[in-house]
Amino acid sequence: MIFKTSEKYKQALLATLLHIQTHLDEDLSLAMLAEKAGFSAHHFHRIFREVIGEPVKKYVRRLRLEKAAYRLKVSEETILKIALEAGFKTHESFTRAFERQFAINPNEYRTNFLQTSKERKKQIYPKYAEAFDLKNDSGLLPNGATAKQVRVEHVRPIIVAFVRHVGAYDSVLAKGSPLSALWDELFQWGNANKLINAESLLLGIPQDDPSVTPLEKQRFDVCVQIPEFRNPSGHIGCQTIQAGLFGVGRHYGSFENLTDTYMHIYDALITSGKYRLCAQTPFEVYNHSLVRDDIRIHYTDIYLPIEMAEKK
Repeated sequence: MIFKTSEKYKQALLATLLHIQTHLDEDLSLAMLAEKAGFSAHHFHRIFREVIGEPVKKYVRRLRLEKAAYRLKVSEETILKIALEAGFKTHESFTRAFERQFAINPNEYRTNFLQTSKERKKQIYPKYAEAFDLKNDSGLLPNGATAKQVRVEHVRPIIVAFVRHVGAYDSVLAKGSPLSALWDELFQWGNANKLINAESLLLGIPQDDPSVTPLEKQRFDVCVQIPEFRNPSGHIGCQTIQAGLFGVGRHYGSFENLTDTYMHIYDALITSGKYRLCAQTPFEVYNHSLVRDDIRIHYTDIYLPIEMAEKK
């Protein structure tokens, strides 16, 4: 997402987007956001709508509902609690808004997901347990791209500089792809500020659930690890991947069947019932080398946020 506007607006808009995504359960009124950005409400609303493509109120409500939809899938919290934390005053107002956006009410949405998940466990896990000897988990799945081994890691906080892309992101690091210019921009900034080197991690953060957010609105952050937090510089921002427990699977080759690796982690850890997903954002780490300024990916490690399942 390269903003076609002044440097002042770039920094203000990126700071606003970061504030919104990390404070969805707080006051995000137009007046508050405009004051924080340093503009009048009218001027800020016009710039935000022109650049982001949605009015502030609609953008905030959509993200809150999408986050609520994800939480309905991964948590056992009551619908009322999820509604209140999404900024709705009543169960009824949340249900109406949810139905308008997803054409289904929250209870049915959760029930459908749980039924699908149970069916998947019934069908997939016995085959999975039979097919994979955990004492011999070397090698790849039949797709030739997903490593059999899935590990669990405690991850420390990671500070990253990033550029945001909105839309399809299947060619994350392919030369000539729409994302390649974002990587070039990020490297130039990092090198100029002496914040990156050959040991810096290259990461990608898919901010949205593909099963919830329309493809054209899905946010993907192209990231490089840096040692310290920096304020936004133009359209380059900074954020922290929070510490947590993650299931990690390794993917080789192109990203065409990357979803297989995500599902392999899910089947290995979630379907077994030992772990469950949590609401933190997943991320990807790209093991790479630079050859004549071209990025060559050797493999991708996918980090799926998990927590221990409660014993019943």
